[in-house]
This record gives sequence, structure tokens and C-alpha cells, in this order.
Amino acid sequence: MRGKNIYFYIAAALAVIVPVPGRLAFGLLMIVLFNIQIITGVLFCHLVTLLKLNDLKNVLVAIELISITILFKQLVILFCPVAALTLGFWMYLPALSSAIIEFSYRDNVRPLSEDLKEKSFRNAVFSLLAMLIFFVRDIVGYGTLTFPVWQKIAVAHVGGPKHGTYAGAFIATIPGAFVLLALILACYLFVKKQFTRIERAGGLQ
Repeated sequence: MRGKNIYFYIAAALAVIVPVPGRLAFGLLMIVLFNIQIITGVLFCHLVTLLKLNDLKNVLVAIELISITILFKQLVILFCPVAALTLGFWMYLPALSSAIIEFSYRDNVRPLSEDLKEKSFRNAVFSLLAMLIFFVRDIVGYGTLTFPVWQKIAVAHVGGPKHGTYAGAFIATIPGAFVLLALILACYLFVKKQFTRIERAGGLQ
């Protein structure tokens, strides 16, 4: 992760990971929604620029993102009503996050192909990180792996207590998500610091 991208990952995590229940099934749906919002937001921004409607850009993009979210939620209601009911308002949060704003609302000074390539790479990195976090929260917090399937949530027990509470359940909570993100950020900063020292040492030599 480049330094200037870390703010995007933090903002995206706060919108997509932290408030969402610690189940892989819900995480997968939120990740798919987030990717759709980013890609369609980029395409729509370039369309607005092409049509010379930059003065209305922020309003138009906001309407587009909310519309995409509404459409996606309706599809989830048809496919897996339980997931749609559980996620509720949280499905709209990514559309209002600073990550979406940074990606979609800024001026487009590059060709569409380059813009999509950069956004797709960032999305892929974030999606892998988010899936890993939801994977850990589901297994450690509940002892299960869950997946959205037709009209229900499929549950596979992989270890840990099936009922009751235990210490690992903390990971599935909102504070637990914050702890996981803090640990990942601390590891990233530590590794970055070590690489910086190596580069400086090489420069001195």
C-alpha cells in the first residue's frame, strides 16, 4: 500500500467492515456492493465530464450511487431476504463514505482506462483484506463460515462452541473489528518503517 492510499483503506474499512455483523456472508455482499459502487461511480463521473455537466457532478454522482445501492438491495431482498434485513441501513453507508467521495467526486484528469485500472487495483487489495477480516471474525467469533445462498444463509461449523458466548466472540463485535484493523495498521506501519530504514541505510552506503 502506498502511503497516500492508506487513508482510502481506512475510510473504506470504517464504512464496509466495522459496522457490519462479523459474518462472512454479510461481508461478501458488502464487498460486492462496494466494488459496484466504485466502478459505476468512476464510469458515471467520466460520463458527466464528457457531457460537460461538471457543475452538477457532486449531485449527479450522489444520486447515481444511492440509486445503485437501492437496486442492489432489491436484488439482495429477492436473493437472500435475511441478509437484506440484517444489513439494513449499513448498505447505504459506503455510498456516503469518504472513500467513495475521494474516488468518484474528484476531477478526472486521466483517461478512463487508466482510471479504471487504478481503481480496480485498489478495490482488489481492499476486497482481499476485507474478506480476510470477515473470514477471521466469522471463524473466531462464531466458529462458523457463512455464505449467502438462495433465500437463506448457509452455515458451516468449523470449530469452537456452537452456542453460548466465549472470549473469541469479541472479534465479531464492532470493538473487535476496530482491534483487528488497529493490528493490521500497526503491522503495516512497522513493515513500512523497516523498509524505510533499509532504504536509508542503502542510501548512506
